[in-house]
Amino acid sequence: MGNRKSKIISPVTELTAKQIAEICRQTNLIDTEVRHRHSDFLKQYPNGLITREQLYESLNEVWPDCRIDKFASYLFATFDQDRNGTIDFVEFINITHKLYSNDIYDHNDDEQIFFGLLFDMFDRNHNGYLEKHELKQLIESIYDLSGLPKDERCGIYSSHAQVKYLLKKFDKNGDKRLSKQEFIDQANWIDDERIGRFFFSYYYNINNQETDEHNLELN
Repeated sequence: MGNRKSKIISPVTELTAKQIAEICRQTNLIDTEVRHRHSDFLKQYPNGLITREQLYESLNEVWPDCRIDKFASYLFATFDQDRNGTIDFVEFINITHKLYSNDIYDHNDDEQIFFGLLFDMFDRNHNGYLEKHELKQLIESIYDLSGLPKDERCGIYSSHAQVKYLLKKFDKNGDKRLSKQEFIDQANWIDDERIGRFFFSYYYNINNQETDEHNLELN
């Protein structure tokens, strides 16, 4: 236990040549770009680590009036690949690069990348499918982020009803769960007013935040 705690609080401010090479392999970034991004990362997180509390604070800036607890917990678990209670630069760049790279999926579609990340976040047993209970957790988290009041999460908008709706619309082979390809298929989401609007509201909120930050950097 003592060694685990020491590992969590120890600064990680240097990248080894092996780590840089592995990041380049996984992201297709060049060496100098990796070093530049690492330098920017250290400006925001001087000890080279993002704690759970820091991630929650960042998400609260994006959704100041929403409940982010459930979503933040899933997001942190997705980043924290080695389960040591912090997010280092290697973990951070490997996930964030997927969000903003155009060559992850065949269709070069940022929205598919976004839905792919959501899938990975809530596929907690890593079996390649979203089961009913995982879909329920996903829907409840998106509801929290969208600010949907509790008293409006009833009838067809209850998480239980929405899970049934998703399976009926998305589950092509009838196995009562969603594969990644079924989940990210944009034909299922486009113009879907019943549930798609909640997901896209979250998606555009994230992208607007990134655009604002990018514009601030340019000015």
